[in-house]
Amino acid sequence: MGRRSWAAAAASRARGRLMFEQIKIQRLSMSSIYKLLAVGTTFSLVPFSTLMGVLSLFGAQTITWDGKHLIGYDGLIASPFIGLFLSAFITLFMGTMCCIGLWLYSLWRPLSLKVEAVDNLDIDKLIRESEEAMATRD
Repeated sequence: MGRRSWAAAAASRARGRLMFEQIKIQRLSMSSIYKLLAVGTTFSLVPFSTLMGVLSLFGAQTITWDGKHLIGYDGLIASPFIGLFLSAFITLFMGTMCCIGLWLYSLWRPLSLKVEAVDNLDIDKLIRESEEAMATRD
């Protein structure tokens, strides 16, 4: 964990500051790389292409498919699917390139990342809920 304990990190997070911790890893799995790229490209390209579809609804020539401009409802309906197609293509191509590049980098040295821990398991809440369930059962 480094210099600070998890309790200290949780306490500073409770005070409203974001706490990023540095971890060192030797390699990332291919699924993690593809997942990061898929989420990033999907949640950026689909809204952007949908915005371009809304603009095409008002007559702008922003959506092109097979060399033809899609204007009006055609552009609005096609734009999210074009965004998904671009996202999938970029994820597959760049994911493969990132996997190769990160694998080569892992042969040289470990990768240092800054992460923010997520507390999905709140022990105190689970204890309170189980005590309440036991009290209502009696």
